[in-house]
Amino acid sequence: MAEKKSLKRFILVYLLSTLFLIGVGEYFYYKNQLKSIKESQLFKLDSKLKLFIANNRPLIKGCLTANNLTLQDANLDIAIFREKKLVASNFKIKNIDFSKKYWFNKGYLYYLFKVPKKEGIVYVVTREKFNTKEISTIKRHLIIFNIFVIIFIFLVAWYLGKLFIKPLKDVIKNLESFIRDATHEMNTPISVILNNIEMLKMRGVESKEFKRVEFSAKRLEKIFKDLAFVKLNHNRDRELKEINLKDLIKQRVAIFSTFIENKNIKLKLNLNNLVIKADIEDLNRLIDNILSNAFKYSPDNQTVSINLSEGKLIVRNVGKINNLKNITSKFYRENSSEGGFGLGLFIVEKICQFYNFEFKINSFEGNVSIEVGFV
Repeated sequence: MAEKKSLKRFILVYLLSTLFLIGVGEYFYYKNQLKSIKESQLFKLDSKLKLFIANNRPLIKGCLTANNLTLQDANLDIAIFREKKLVASNFKIKNIDFSKKYWFNKGYLYYLFKVPKKEGIVYVVTREKFNTKEISTIKRHLIIFNIFVIIFIFLVAWYLGKLFIKPLKDVIKNLESFIRDATHEMNTPISVILNNIEMLKMRGVESKEFKRVEFSAKRLEKIFKDLAFVKLNHNRDRELKEINLKDLIKQRVAIFSTFIENKNIKLKLNLNNLVIKADIEDLNRLIDNILSNAFKYSPDNQTVSINLSEGKLIVRNVGKINNLKNITSKFYRENSSEGGFGLGLFIVEKICQFYNFEFKINSFEGNVSIEVGFV
């Protein structure tokens, strides 16, 4: 999962950064080509207009002296102004800005030429349909180019991502192999220790030291089962049966009695009867991890409240979660000094997802609460 996320992020960053750089280059290329097309058309329009003026001086002079003359026979769209007033035109024109040499309007390129005359300043305006064919061709070529570029960049990003992620993938594979082998090797000695502890209890052996050994052994068993759950949970057969959560929670709380005494934690219990149908191992692991998280991260001499009512289990302790977004991620720990593998809340979330239990974690006003809704 981690390597897939890293690969996706690498490909995304590589694609966006590369496409951004190419996009900047294409933008300036497009602007340069547009400028070149515009200047080329303006040059041709300027040549046509100057040729028209040279060949039709009498016509232009007549337009300046007689208002009834027109330019209907001209082979260009022509408008003649004297002192910025229209005197003749063969097309509709208005709102002329005489400070501009050229402008665009409704698909036309307009060109203004200033002709000094004794009678006053004469402006000749001509227009021509702007050549969009070349621009369309450029756009089409850019689109085709971008399609090939995106495909090529994606393939390169995928290859480089696989190349760079391979060491991480190998490390994760080795870690999973180690967890699998470690859980297999831990199974027998842990079972032997717990069996001997039970035998000693049957013989009446009781002391603080013995209780500490028992607690440590059960804590080791919990770590072993958490690791086994992460690696082998999807292959495990489950036996669903009706279980009273009130009784089960009391049993699981008793397991932490030594830990509770060492930290002088005060318990506030409010447990109502609630029967649900589930696998006993899943519920043990669910409750153990919630309780372990509350007891472990609660400061000494504080109160941990456990409330089971209205189909919900709410465990609240004094504390703060800095990163709620990642708190249920595998191997994530906010406080490394407390030990553990960072699997507790990850396992709780996975079990809740399997049974469709509602699962919430809140951190506010110096308190942390974990809520599981069973119905």
